[in-house]
Amino acid sequence: MIYFLLVDRFYNGNPANDGAIDLADPQAFHGGDLAGVTAKLDNLKEIGVDTLWLGPITQMRTEKFFQWGAYHGYWLHDPMALEPRFGTLEELATLRREADARGIRLVLDTVYNHLAPDHGFVQHHPEWFHGPSKIVDWNDPAQLQQGWVHGLPDLDQDNREVRGWLEAATDLWIERVGPAALRLDAVRHMSPEFVRAMGAEARSLGVETWGEIFDGNVATVLDTREKAGLDAVFDYPLYYALKDTACGDAPLAQLAAALDRSDHVPGHTWLTFVDNHDTPRILSACNGDAWGAEAAIALLFALRGRPVITWGTEYLPLGAEEPDNRADMRWDSLGVDRLAWLASLARQRRESPSLSHGDSRVIALGEHHVAWERTHGGERRWVLYNEGAESIDIAGVHFDPRTVTVYDPGTLPAPRVHGGTVRFKSSKKLPPGDRLVVVGDAPELGSWDPAHGVPVPGKVTLEDEVYLYKTVVLHADGRPPTWSEGGNRWIVGGGGVLRL
Repeated sequence: MIYFLLVDRFYNGNPANDGAIDLADPQAFHGGDLAGVTAKLDNLKEIGVDTLWLGPITQMRTEKFFQWGAYHGYWLHDPMALEPRFGTLEELATLRREADARGIRLVLDTVYNHLAPDHGFVQHHPEWFHGPSKIVDWNDPAQLQQGWVHGLPDLDQDNREVRGWLEAATDLWIERVGPAALRLDAVRHMSPEFVRAMGAEARSLGVETWGEIFDGNVATVLDTREKAGLDAVFDYPLYYALKDTACGDAPLAQLAAALDRSDHVPGHTWLTFVDNHDTPRILSACNGDAWGAEAAIALLFALRGRPVITWGTEYLPLGAEEPDNRADMRWDSLGVDRLAWLASLARQRRESPSLSHGDSRVIALGEHHVAWERTHGGERRWVLYNEGAESIDIAGVHFDPRTVTVYDPGTLPAPRVHGGTVRFKSSKKLPPGDRLVVVGDAPELGSWDPAHGVPVPGKVTLEDEVYLYKTVVLHADGRPPTWSEGGNRWIVGGGGVLRL
């Protein structure tokens, strides 16, 4: 289990370094520090945490920018220095030593893309920055890499002085802390060549790089990961699938398809989560439905990837947006039952090779349920998510309604879904010259690009997986394509004829 926290929001272990704090102001600093993190390591170990990801601890802007607070640390001021509000280098060394003693690895958050609002370097070193510009087209790589995200001064990492500054800071923090990994903020807003170079430098010192690629398209995330040479990426495609199914009315095929689209990539590549500091807390996403939130968390520990939980998951906080989704850890709200539940999820995963390292394949899929078989070595486990009000049977095994179940099938054979050729037919009449295509979430279906969709009538050979798709009309007169209304449809690559 990876545990993420913003230091200021976690625990105040040394009031002497607080500076100005205001606990009543959700945009102010609240006093959390590294000494506070150290004081709570036993609490983290109790629920099974073995990796601790700290939000940025480098020196940051501390004044508000208009109404927005600076407590989060992502407004970089000096990448070489430790933020004084968070403590001293001695306290950081103590945290590292005490974490080591408990078998907890540390991960540091790094900010390479931008500096704090109104940073003095913008005036004194204008050549260090891309010219001020907004991102208008979020599909334009040049705008993504050169635009000022949320108005933050965008560093030009192709500038030798900038790159040298950031490289020196990285080497310094690796020497100080010896982290297991660096979490790289805003990867899509930096050149892949720069990210790859920083990753190579980190790996030469025994440190992984984890990238934030804030996009729900599996193909986009994997393409960016490959170009940037990242060791692991945060699994936004699976996040959206978990949220939309456990908290919404999206078909469970969306969840199955998100996993099928990424099954060719080793599981440890994916850092899976149900919420973080940039998204609604899972209970808010589920509109207060605790069962849906807990189902999403349980699936997090049963499916592929490395599960990440955010501070406060121990008591399921609410928080739909900033700053509510970044509220203080409420240490007086910890319940024994949920702590034991989290610990049991982590333990079950840790003790099962198939859950922690296994391959997956869908063995059952219906309107209200989905099941996978996960295998590793000689071990097999079935993972069933039944969100419906009725029990179901799979291969003669009974599963209760409203449950997430991990089941040992022994030698019981699992149902199989077989791939084959799917033929698309339609009776829909179109204007002369217009064409109907099927577009979906896999390369065989054009990866959501209508220009590469499967013509109708036509055929495509699919694997034994779950696919999302829509129909799209391509107009002869040059108008933008017309997508079918409603949510995504789904098919299982079992062959046959699909009439659209």
